Amino acid sequence: MVVLAASICTRGGKALLSRQFRELSNDRITALLANFPSLISNSSSQHTTVEDDSVRYVYQPLEEFYIVLITNKTSNILQDIDTLHLFASTVSNLLRNVDEREVFDHAFEIIDAFDEIISLGFKENLTLSQIQTFLEMDSHEEKIQEIIERNKELEATEERKRKAKEIQRKELAKRNLEQLSQSASSGGYDSFQSSQATQSYQPTYQPTPIIETNTSTINSHSLSSKPLTGRGGLQLGKKTTRPTTESHQPLLAQSQPVFHHTRPQPVQLAEATPPISQSASPVPTNLKVPNNGILITVNEKVSVVLSREGAAVSSEVKGDLQLRINNVELAHSKILLETGDRSTGIQYNTHPKVDRNLFTSQGVISLKDKTKPFPANDHALGVLRWRAVGKKDDLSLIPIVIIAWVNFDNAGTAEVTLEYELSSDFLDSHASSNESFDTVKVLVPIASPDVNLKEAENVSYDISEFGVIFNIEGLSIENPSGSFVFTIPSEDEDSLFPMELQVEFSSTEVTESDSALGKIKVIDIVSNNDDETSLPFDLHYNLQSESYQVE
Repeated sequence: MVVLAASICTRGGKALLSRQFRELSNDRITALLANFPSLISNSSSQHTTVEDDSVRYVYQPLEEFYIVLITNKTSNILQDIDTLHLFASTVSNLLRNVDEREVFDHAFEIIDAFDEIISLGFKENLTLSQIQTFLEMDSHEEKIQEIIERNKELEATEERKRKAKEIQRKELAKRNLEQLSQSASSGGYDSFQSSQATQSYQPTYQPTPIIETNTSTINSHSLSSKPLTGRGGLQLGKKTTRPTTESHQPLLAQSQPVFHHTRPQPVQLAEATPPISQSASPVPTNLKVPNNGILITVNEKVSVVLSREGAAVSSEVKGDLQLRINNVELAHSKILLETGDRSTGIQYNTHPKVDRNLFTSQGVISLKDKTKPFPANDHALGVLRWRAVGKKDDLSLIPIVIIAWVNFDNAGTAEVTLEYELSSDFLDSHASSNESFDTVKVLVPIASPDVNLKEAENVSYDISEFGVIFNIEGLSIENPSGSFVFTIPSEDEDSLFPMELQVEFSSTEVTESDSALGKIKVIDIVSNNDDETSLPFDLHYNLQSESYQVE
């Protein structure tokens, strides 16, 4: 086979990127690709190959584009199709999103990959992993050379420091020697001058007389008027009496923020506001979950944007499944899972040492080498990751929905009603759990002390320089909804938004009937033997918000 050129073009035949492997001019390639769409439209064949008078086109659709190989008509079409598939796999790995801008941004990487696959028009015998290795240009000899160079630099730095210290010691010894020799040569004259100076200044200096006082002659009045401790230094355990000023008020008086403006100023969260976890009071770190043999931990982080009416604008969930084993006898095991189907759009990725084909076909997490066990050192091992992106108005990936109602009066005060509710999908997937949310905080981006909270039993608030933080307590599976009303000075509804949420939920009471937002269900853990005996295990679920906004 002889490949004349490899190109990425639009449906209309416009070339985005092309690599010629034989001597073909740009005008010739442009003309061939411009003729390509008409050949496809006139062809009634179901094959992905078309021909004209001089060349053959072997093509494959890539979303809105085509990957086209232009070969001579005597080329082996089976080898051409195999080469085309390798081209398509390489391009898909290099591009996150297949669009025109992404192709232009990675043009040089794509051309380098094309050059690795085709040499002088003939295909090299390479796999996709080998191409990735060649593109990374990862050399063991280069790493060793870098380590040697770095060690030489460190040795040179240490040698330079040692010589600097040695020179400093020599200079100090030389300076001391010079001072000793000067003092020895002019010692008599200097002592005479110093004695004369002392005598000349003697009349003008009146030292304070030292009065020896017997402790028995000191009365109580002298002790109370001039305490002895007043002339001493710092004494431990004693409090120094200082005048009360604004800078020395008790710490409790400084805990409230001081506001120097009469009208609240809206805070631009996108630029000046740190994550709500930093502006709010710190949440204590959870202790390590005890492991009774096998512990499976499901961690998920959600990124959500909601409208003020409670509709989903965007949502994303990233999760992983971690395995901890502390008993060697339980290490030869495999995890039986139930996952969402392909229509849900959830992407699952297994650990490189996990049998991916077995997971894809049967939903089983097992090592590729069946003779080897999982690590039994009680360290968490991430065996599965997933990512799901929700569509607009889709609440399946959103645990909490917030609805905001805003009313204004004539005095420039906004009355805000916030309704919060657990989504139906979250309630259905955790119906067997009775645990409550560890943390639910709402940040309203107006820093004002004139906040009036009413009609709220389980809600409190704190004021920070970034806004007002409302703490919602008692939100659980049994109490899935609530609301509260507050008033705050504001002349514009947009100054109240975007509101930021911090959500943390953990549960150790989940069972095999419960499901994560990523549609992961742990059915059972069995031994990796032929009998597949069920093994005891514990299941822990963590949910946190990575970015949660109400616009």
